[in-house]
Amino acid sequence: MKKVLIFFGAISLVSCKKFLDVNTDPNQAETTQSTYVFTNAQARTASNQVGGMHILGATWTGQNAHSTSFSGGGTEKTYNFTNSDFNFWDGLYDNLTDYQYVIDNAAKDNVAHLIGPAMVMQAIVWQQLVDLYGDVPYTEALKGTKGITPKFDDDQFIYEDLIKKLDTAIGLIKSANITTAGGEDILYLGTATGAPTAVKLNKTTWVQFANTVKMRILMRQSFVASRTGYITTEINKIIAEGSGFITNNIFINPGYSKAVGKLNPFYVTYGYTETDAQVQNYAYRKTNAVAINWLKSSLDTFRLQRLAYPKGTTVTSNNLADYVGVPLGAPSGYLEANSSSIGSFQIQKGDANRPLLFFTEAEKWFLLAEAAQRYGIAGLGSAQTDYTEGVRAAFRQTAAYWTSTATATALQATAAADAYMARNVAYVSWTNATSQADLVRTILIQKWLSLMEVNGLEAWSDYRKSNTTTSAGVVTAFGSVPSSPHSTNGSAAAGEPVRLYYPLREESTNGSKVPQGVNVFTSKIFWDVN
Repeated sequence: MKKVLIFFGAISLVSCKKFLDVNTDPNQAETTQSTYVFTNAQARTASNQVGGMHILGATWTGQNAHSTSFSGGGTEKTYNFTNSDFNFWDGLYDNLTDYQYVIDNAAKDNVAHLIGPAMVMQAIVWQQLVDLYGDVPYTEALKGTKGITPKFDDDQFIYEDLIKKLDTAIGLIKSANITTAGGEDILYLGTATGAPTAVKLNKTTWVQFANTVKMRILMRQSFVASRTGYITTEINKIIAEGSGFITNNIFINPGYSKAVGKLNPFYVTYGYTETDAQVQNYAYRKTNAVAINWLKSSLDTFRLQRLAYPKGTTVTSNNLADYVGVPLGAPSGYLEANSSSIGSFQIQKGDANRPLLFFTEAEKWFLLAEAAQRYGIAGLGSAQTDYTEGVRAAFRQTAAYWTSTATATALQATAAADAYMARNVAYVSWTNATSQADLVRTILIQKWLSLMEVNGLEAWSDYRKSNTTTSAGVVTAFGSVPSSPHSTNGSAAAGEPVRLYYPLREESTNGSKVPQGVNVFTSKIFWDVN
């Protein structure tokens, strides 16, 4: 008998007296220090990123699927969902409100140096909202009782304004006078592994991070031909600024520990509790056949053995047949014990206090590689070099992004990456590609794999920006994935979702402003032109 699954996915929120949330009304917020609110907001951003919007995006792009030991998940498998499903809206706006509190109050709290970083973090969350919903309240949002029915702004306008706000943030960061002793920043920039406690804000690495976030926003629009001039102009501004981009993986760590409410949120959502009890998601959320089959066919055993466990065990196997991925929507045949779970890269029993991998060096390299290949901009390096460094970084992060779970040294991972790229395999070997389209697809496929079990929304957004479908919903070119992730239970006529509905609560409270006629199969985000 199948087990009944009645939840979408639990999210662990960090609980600590130091980390404070504010009211949803920033004009009537509790009296508190901006430093504490900033720290809490970073932790919330981390939890949000690896929660429901991560697993939904990962499921719809061939990274995760469902054990057939369970019923449930029908909205994901059939694409038959409503405005009562997948509400990430509330959590994201709550997170934005926290950062807005910091922006509005940091100066009077004598921590004005937090304003720029808060604006950078806001830009990340605003992009997530646009990528999920398109037009959203922006210019009139976050005003509390002064704006309870805000208008919806155009998605492209918001993207452009985020670039401007990041420019402003960079200026504020550069000119900031950091007077506090430290402890307010739990997002670690410029370190290889993170740190066990919060640190003093580093101005240089925050500017590099802001530049990298700008590249993410700009390159989301790369398939829109009319945006080429705008994108190249903005990239040249980044290069002229001179600080460059992130140089290491970025982590968030408010002090995760093996205690109730304080575990790494990815670990407790998809792995184990503080008592080493398996959460239901661990048994339910499996690795997708698209990812498993690609890792096998491209002879990538190095990452296969770390991104997935062999069926029914957590002991690494050298037998490829022991790794079994689940086709999305499969009605039977992939029970809990005979399909692959999320691997040691993210889930190792007992290892609950590792920092959360938030933004990867590999993603940075793949952003630069795509930009260099498309636009030939001096200052980005060669596309092939950027691609090579991206694959190497992806192998290193999969081997050991945190020292307590090292399964290979950085040198071993780099060597494995170089051997992998030397194989004459399409979308692996750079020299195998014969056209601009093939080179871009090579970059995007490797980026897709580097985002696996890190940021499913980012993977889904890249998939939507790059894939092509017919009017009947048949996928004809896959862009960022090696094969179609379309559900076997999904309606072929309807195609695949290109966005989410506005949530029911927003329609109930702000109905006169909510855009009407949204079709989740055809109402695309502005950057989705395929």
